[in-house]
Amino acid sequence: MAVFAVLTLAFAFLSDWSAWAIGIGLGACAANELRGGTMLRRMESRGASILGWNQVFLAVLIVAYALWSLYSAINNPAMAKLMQGTGDPQIDAMAKELTTVVTWALYGTMAVVGLVVPGLTAIYYFTRRPLVAKFRRDTPRWVLEVIQRG
Repeated sequence: MAVFAVLTLAFAFLSDWSAWAIGIGLGACAANELRGGTMLRRMESRGASILGWNQVFLAVLIVAYALWSLYSAINNPAMAKLMQGTGDPQIDAMAKELTTVVTWALYGTMAVVGLVVPGLTAIYYFTRRPLVAKFRRDTPRWVLEVIQRG
């Protein structure tokens, strides 16, 4: 995730403010992922919650980006100019319909996948917290100390 954050920010100067927002959001997700993962490796149950909420934030970020991109594509003046036509009404109508379908399919799929995958991952992490807490209760202290030392 950190790699995608850096790449997004590296190319953000070529784009609008949304690229900056996505890059910063991905950077925050990457930092939280590293922090939560470190906590979970030390068998701290709070790490699972941090990772779960991080996935929720990632889902919101992806869906917001998909919706913004859909809105931008539909309301793009360059696209409207492109759709002014070839002079043949049938070809113009078909091109407009095809462009609309592809745009909705692309960003709609991105929104659905961006909701489902991080959502399921968040559920997974949230269900790990009680398991880690149980592990900590049932495991001898010296074993936990060895795990926490790494």
